[in-house]
Amino acid sequence: MITDTIYEHLRSIQTTKIKPLISKATTIEPSDTLSSVITKIVKNNAYDVFYFNGKSALSTNIRGLLNAKNITTMKVEPFLYNIPYVTPNDSIQKVANIIAHYRIREVPVVQKNKIVGVVTAKQILKLLLTKDNKWIKANLIYTQNPIIISSEESLSSARRIMTSKRLDHIPVINQGKIKQVLTSAHILEYILPQESQGRKSMGSRTVHKLESRIGNIGSTRIPQCTPNDDLNKILNSMLKTNTSCCLVNLWDNLQGIITFRDILGLLASKIETPIPLYIVGLPEDQKNVNLISKKFENTLKRLQNVYSEIQEARVSIKQQRTGNKKEGKYEVSIMIITPHYTPLIYNSIGFDLSQVLEELSQKLLKMLSKRANTYDNKRSRKSIRKIALPIF
Repeated sequence: MITDTIYEHLRSIQTTKIKPLISKATTIEPSDTLSSVITKIVKNNAYDVFYFNGKSALSTNIRGLLNAKNITTMKVEPFLYNIPYVTPNDSIQKVANIIAHYRIREVPVVQKNKIVGVVTAKQILKLLLTKDNKWIKANLIYTQNPIIISSEESLSSARRIMTSKRLDHIPVINQGKIKQVLTSAHILEYILPQESQGRKSMGSRTVHKLESRIGNIGSTRIPQCTPNDDLNKILNSMLKTNTSCCLVNLWDNLQGIITFRDILGLLASKIETPIPLYIVGLPEDQKNVNLISKKFENTLKRLQNVYSEIQEARVSIKQQRTGNKKEGKYEVSIMIITPHYTPLIYNSIGFDLSQVLEELSQKLLKMLSKRANTYDNKRSRKSIRKIALPIF
């Protein structure tokens, strides 16, 4: 099974300590204005910013600031939320889980009650490039059918899609072809007012700029690949162009997109169950980890009774968080791989992780029970040779 092979192939990276990968963090204070935080993000070419209050790490990022208003006077504090942090002796897999679960790109490293740096997704990609990954193809990792937008649409429409769908990349189509990719960083630059603007006019001018059409705004240097291109080629092209995504094309048709999160999904945590179970974005909460393990272990056991040919299961868990709210919806998807069908994918979303997992479990049991009965009926049909009917 390919996932199990990938897991063993990357195990040495999963268990590597993060200490050599620590780089400078972009830190802020809760009293900082949004405009000063955005300026710092742009200056440092950062995505996430952090503050440590002595007990917890707080963070916000580019996508979280896209809906900001009155940025010259409003403080950043309402946009901050708790986020897990790591220590220099933690593993890369722990960092990858946090990045995947919270949809971020950097994880703060704390030592002696102080943020001493971050570990970024890009640094992990560089480490992955040291392995021979030529047998891992793009079609194993890319996100299919990404949301696209017309160049005639407004920047505010793109911002609305990014904030509601929690995206950072939208391919832009012009005259039937993808011309560039618009990112959350591009939108943020249009939110940031020019220094020459008067304070009273900044808000209205920002709104006016966002109502302008996308046109040619975005990056045209986005790397592209085919579904059969290998991971090393993709990593090389993304790092060389200093981009956070790669478009997957087949005969000039957009098939999908590969982002940092898609690649870090290769470092999924493995849970020992009768059927191999891999989880991308494993929550830090031990209670939730135990809940997920037990829930899907029981589900997979029941599934095996009605459909014995399941090869593996992959679960992806993401959590939505806005501002300083502790709660957030869980987005959970599960992919079941069998030898006779294309991968079966089911999704569910909700505030209660237990209910979300239960809903997914019931969907799986219901659907695979039907497929198992259909498959058994087909196998049990008598051959026309055996019943002596004429063959034409």
